[in-house]
This record gives sequence, C-alpha cells and structure tokens, in this order.
Amino acid sequence: MTSTQNNRSLQIVLLVVAGVVALAIGLGIGMMQRDAAPGGTLTLQSGTWLTEPRPLPEFELVDMNGEPFTRASLENQWTFLFFGYTYCPDICPMTMALLASTFEEIRRADPSVDPRAVFVSVDPERDTPEALKTYVPYFHQEFLGVTGPMEQLTPLTRSMGILHRKAEDPRDPDNYLVDHSASIILINPRGEFQAVLSAPHQVETLASDFLQIHKRYRPG
Repeated sequence: MTSTQNNRSLQIVLLVVAGVVALAIGLGIGMMQRDAAPGGTLTLQSGTWLTEPRPLPEFELVDMNGEPFTRASLENQWTFLFFGYTYCPDICPMTMALLASTFEEIRRADPSVDPRAVFVSVDPERDTPEALKTYVPYFHQEFLGVTGPMEQLTPLTRSMGILHRKAEDPRDPDNYLVDHSASIILINPRGEFQAVLSAPHQVETLASDFLQIHKRYRPG
C-alpha cells in the first residue's frame, strides 16, 4: 500500500472516529434528543441538539480580513461552524458548496432568517488570512474564514469534539494532508455550542433542521 493510500485510510478511520465522538456527545447529556426545547421535543434529522448548550472556552483567532475573532464574535447570530483547510482535496470543498446551497434554501424558505457560516482552518501553517480570503468567498460571498495558532485553536475544537491531525508525507513535507472531523457545529446567538450536525450532510435536511431550531429556540 502506498503512503497516499495509507493517508486516505487514516483519514477514513479518523472520520469514523469523529462520528463516534459526535454521537457520544449527543448520548452523554441525558438523551439530548428528548425534551430539547421548551414545550416539547426537538429531534433533528441531521444531528443532535444539546438540551443544555455548552459555553465555549476563550480563544483568540483572526479572520480573513485581519480582524480579531474571539468567543464574543459568535454572539448575536446563529453560526454554522465548519473546521477544515484550504488544501483539503474533497471533504472541505464539498461541504462548503453544500453549506452555500443550504443557506440559499434557508433564505428561500424564510427570508427573515439570517444565519452565517464560519470556516475555521485546522491548518494554520498554510492557511493565512490572505489564503482564506481567496478560498472562502469562492463558495459564498458572505462566508467568513478564520485562522490562528494551534494553541488557540485546539481548546476550541476539543470543546466541541472536533478531531484534527496533520498527516505527514515524509517524501514531501510541504504537501501534507490534515485529517479532520466533517461535522458542522451550530452555535446559538448566545455564543454557545447548541447542536452538532453530522456527516453525511444534505441540503434539505440541514435547512429543515435549522429552520425548526430557529423557530423553537428560546434563550435560557
């Protein structure tokens, strides 16, 4: 088996593990698909709603415009967080394109709803703000790219069960892959981890789930 095949196999294994971790998050907080919203249940087609939203740790990143991006930056609006990197050959561009279609579907269904999407790089060595500013708007002009040092990124990803690991290529150290979780994290307007939307993603289910969440959400 070639090193490329080994890398792809490792990526598949880690993504499976990421799915298990995401499921564990859902099962570990008292059957979170029950009593998920005041006045009744909230069952998602594409993931798990957290009955008790989780506060995020403090972090200091930078967005693609060179502006600080902190925990406070996630307040006052629903946010879809996706973790990836610009050199990603498959999962990232597919998910970003899918998110763009999801946003169009959401706005067709309810023009008053205004979520946002933030692409957070797990490859800060290569993903500078300038690189993100070229990559992210290609999928949607309103999407935001964020990067920053690994010591700031890792506590954030760990708090949401997002896995990421650099897969070195000894023959070409600059041409490496980064294995990472494919889940999308939904942050509520209080800046809290509210739901995990698990792969494989579909436009219709993501849009439907978000519209249901938006309708039923009541800040605690």
